[in-house]
Parts: sequence; C-alpha cells; structure tokens
Amino acid sequence: MRAVAVDGTVHTAVGTRKGIRVVRRGPHPGSRTVGTRTDSPSAIDATGRTVVTVEGVLIDVATGGRRQGFEGEDLLPIAAFSPDGRFSAAADVQGRLTLWDAGGRHRIAVLATADSTVGRPALAFSADGSLLAASRADGSVRVWETASPRLPGASLPAGGGPILAVGFTPGGRELRIATAHMPLRSVRLTPVRAAAEVCARADGGATRAEWSRYLPDVPYRHAC
Repeated sequence: MRAVAVDGTVHTAVGTRKGIRVVRRGPHPGSRTVGTRTDSPSAIDATGRTVVTVEGVLIDVATGGRRQGFEGEDLLPIAAFSPDGRFSAAADVQGRLTLWDAGGRHRIAVLATADSTVGRPALAFSADGSLLAASRADGSVRVWETASPRLPGASLPAGGGPILAVGFTPGGRELRIATAHMPLRSVRLTPVRAAAEVCARADGGATRAEWSRYLPDVPYRHAC
C-alpha cells in the first residue's frame, strides 16, 4: 500500500512475517514495523500515521495502538484515505464500496452494492477529497462527489482491459487511468461532462408539467 503526502513524502505499508512494515521516503526517511504477523494492510493515510488492516483495524504507526473501525463491513482487501484527511473509502471482498469518515467510525454512504465492483478495485481520492474514483468489474471507472455521495457516480469508460490504478491530477481536473494494455490514459473532468452526467441522472431534465409544479414562478426553459 502506498500514499503520498502534500510535501511529496511517500509512505508505504507492506505485510511481513514480523508485522506491517511502514517505510517513509522523502526529506525525513525512516521505517517502523507495527501490528502482528497476521495483520495485512489495506491502506495507509497520506501522513503515514495510520494503517488499516484487512480486518478493518486501524493501527497508530507511532504508538502501535489498535482499534476496530469500519464496523459492519466484511474483510477489506483495499481501502483509501483522502489526502485532506476528511474521508476514507473501503471495498470489501463481496464488491461492496462504502464511504466513511477518515477514522472509520461513521459510514457516510454505500456507494456500490455487493458484486458491483471488482474484489480489489483501484481507488483514489482527489487532493481536496471532493471526488472518489473506483474501478468496476466491467473495466470502467466510476467517480462520486463526496459532498453528494448518495447520487449515482459518473461512469467513465476506460478500455484497455482490467484497471490497475487510478489517480487524479493535483487540481482534480483530470483522472489518470492505467490498464494492463494501456500504460496511462487521461480523462478530463470538464463542466461539459459534468452537465451531461447531471442531465443523464435527471432523465433528460424536467418536463413542462414538472417545471410548472416545482418552479411555477420561473419561465420554462429546456435545461438539457
């Protein structure tokens, strides 16, 4: 598992026979082993302070302290923290994807039900935590807005076979997708694309009757 801090420091967490080895590479390199030999990491946060295990246990890297998080979820082979420290996301072995607070205490929303994602989807948050991307079993990528997690995510076709990794550019304007047959592809997250997704969710926009019912004082116009 790998995470990158704002200053470029790279944190990795790898399961070993002695526990989870956490390595920091950057201006102040270092390493530490936490947990037990039976622990397997599913995510590390961008600061390198917290590791999540497959069992949903959060381990404090500095102290080795442990506490259970992500209550009610199955085993979590993959998880992710938002770089801004607000959110976490977890994908269980059944393909269910959920959005949580960063501490794994409060489930915010179920983004995808069981069997709707791959067992180990590629996950990534944008730098400001406003967007979450996850690969799907059909080779596409779905992007959710964390401010409106109960709305369906925007679906982005990827092509090129199974998705290996996803990531946002620093400004969140592009999503980078790596597949087995295509090293890197960029998809622009433009207002035009966003408007098209909104119209698709709204089934083409409001009819005249719906407009008259909900916006009686506003002249009708075709929105999509």
